[in-house]
Amino acid sequence: MSKYVTATRHTYRLLSLGYLLLSWSLLLWLNFAIEPNVFAHLVAIPSLLLATGLSALYLGRRSERH
Repeated sequence: MSKYVTATRHTYRLLSLGYLLLSWSLLLWLNFAIEPNVFAHLVAIPSLLLATGLSALYLGRRSERH
């Protein structure tokens, strides 16, 4: 395995873990910090869940190839 492939794998892993950390910390913060409203339920929470899904996609796709 070349150094480039290893560096690319680590870059994708750090990117996906960053998405996970950011999205879940924002979800927890939203859960405890704001009262229920339309913006939180229709915009913020679905977009953070999509970021979590994107992170899972990066993790799954990169581990599948290598």
